Amino acid sequence: EEKAGLRKQVNELIARLKAIEDSNKENSKALVDTINELSVTVENYRKEMELMRKQLEAKDEVNRMLANEISNLRLQLEDSRKHRFGRTSEQRKLLNNRNLDKSALHKSEYDGSDRKDDDNDKADGNETGSSTTSGSTPAQDSQPSRRKETAPRAVKTKLKVDKVVVHEVDEYYTLPEGGRFMNRNGMPDVWEYRVIEHVRAHNVEHVYKVARVKLADGTFANTMEHPLKDLGGIFSPELLARLLCLKYDFSMPENRQIRLLAREGIHISNTTLNSYIHNGIAKLKGFIGEVFKGFVQQAEYLMVDETTELVGVETKEGKAYRRKYLWAFFAKHMKMVYYHYNNGSRSSDAAKSFLEHFMGTLSTDGYT
Repeated sequence: EEKAGLRKQVNELIARLKAIEDSNKENSKALVDTINELSVTVENYRKEMELMRKQLEAKDEVNRMLANEISNLRLQLEDSRKHRFGRTSEQRKLLNNRNLDKSALHKSEYDGSDRKDDDNDKADGNETGSSTTSGSTPAQDSQPSRRKETAPRAVKTKLKVDKVVVHEVDEYYTLPEGGRFMNRNGMPDVWEYRVIEHVRAHNVEHVYKVARVKLADGTFANTMEHPLKDLGGIFSPELLARLLCLKYDFSMPENRQIRLLAREGIHISNTTLNSYIHNGIAKLKGFIGEVFKGFVQQAEYLMVDETTELVGVETKEGKAYRRKYLWAFFAKHMKMVYYHYNNGSRSSDAAKSFLEHFMGTLSTDGYT
C-alpha cells in the first residue's frame, strides 16, 4: 500500500511537472512573439522618426529660403520708399537753409569798415583789427550752421542666387606639419571670397511614343494627350518663360534669340519661334489676364493715359488693320501696365469701366 501511495504521488508530480513545462513553453512562445512585435514596432517608430526628421529639415530649409526672400523684399521695399519719398539734393539744400536769415547774417558780418582795411590792420597786428576781430566773434558764433545734411548710406542689397555652395577651409587646404591657424577672439581668423559661377543651361527633348487604342465600347482613344496642349507648340513652360523674359524684359529681338538657341543646340526658324511665342502669350493671357487686371486695379497709385495701336478689325472688304485707342493703366510702384481695349473707344466711359472699384490716386494729363 505504501508503494502504491508513493507511485501515485510520483505520477502526480510527473503530471504537474509536465503541465508546468507545457505552460513554460506557451509562455516562452508568447514572450518571443511579444518581443518580435515590439521589435517591429520599434523599427516602425524609428522609420517614422527618420521621416519626420527629414520633413523637419525640409521645412527648415523652406523657412530659411522664405526668410531670405522676406529679407530681400524688405530691402527692395526700403529702396523703393527711398526713391519715392527721398529728398533730392535741391530739396535738402532748401530745407537746410530755410531758417537762415541772410540779411541778418550780412549785417552781423559787416562792422562798417572796409574789408581791405581790416585785412591790412590784421596783417600789421593793429589793436583795432584785433578788437574788431574779437568783437565780431560772438556774431560769428551765433550764426546757424551751414553744414549740409548727408543722407544715410543705403544698405547693400544682398546677392540673390539660386544656390550657394560654401567651401570650408579644410576641404581644399591641408595644414602643414608644425603650422597652425591664426586666431582672433579664440576662433580661427577666417574671411570669405565670393565667386559667382554661371552654369550653362542644357536643353532636353522629350519624345513620347503615342499609340491609338480601341476601347471595349468601340470608341478610339490615344494613350496620352499632348503634354503642352494648353500652351501650344513644343516649348516647355520654363523655356517659354525664358524666351518671353528675353524678349520683353531684356528687349532681345527674335533673330538674336534664334542665334542664342542655335548656340545651345536648338535650331528653329523665325516664323516658328514667332508662332510659338504668340501662342504662348495668348494662352498666358487667358490664364493670368484677370489676375493681372485685379493687381493693377488694387494699386494705390495709377498713371493713366490713352494711346493708339493698329488693331485687326472686320470690314466689308475683309480683315484690315485700323488705328484704335487703348487705355493704359500704369501701376508704377508695382511695375505693371494693363492695356484696356473697349472697341477702340477713347471716351471716359471706357476708363470708368476699368476704374469702377478703384480706391487710390490717379495721375493723368489735363486733356484726359
